[in-house]
Amino acid sequence: MVKKTPIHIVIDQALDDRTPEDNSRFTDSPITQLIAAALAAGFRLLEPCGFRITIQATDKGDLRSIEWCIDGSSRATFCSPDPETIHFPEFRHRYESEQWCLAHPDHPIAFQRWTLRASLQLLDNLHRIKPATLLQRGKRQVTIPSGCAKE
Repeated sequence: MVKKTPIHIVIDQALDDRTPEDNSRFTDSPITQLIAAALAAGFRLLEPCGFRITIQATDKGDLRSIEWCIDGSSRATFCSPDPETIHFPEFRHRYESEQWCLAHPDHPIAFQRWTLRASLQLLDNLHRIKPATLLQRGKRQVTIPSGCAKE
């Protein structure tokens, strides 16, 4: 008798106005963030193909979906504040619930959520701002704020 591994499938869909090669819409997705947090917590993608991208032509345009396949036998174990081992559906519920994360700010799942959110906000800001320039000549240096005219 062959033992089958349970699979948890998470699907993210969006109408797409980009080319099939451009996956940036999904890298910014909350679902992709959930998967990244789950992998960091110890869950595994199903091998050999843990995800797939599907493009479906519809009347409203191309519908793009990414399907993540989590190995259902994988578990996450957290030691803080109280030792516990949970399945992926419980991890997902906690991670996606802002209310749960606010009620358990010291739990690693809440920490993952806030860290990832802060990281994404930082990356978003870095794409929009221009850095200052540091010029050095010998022991002299000057910092020129972004947007200053050359003089």
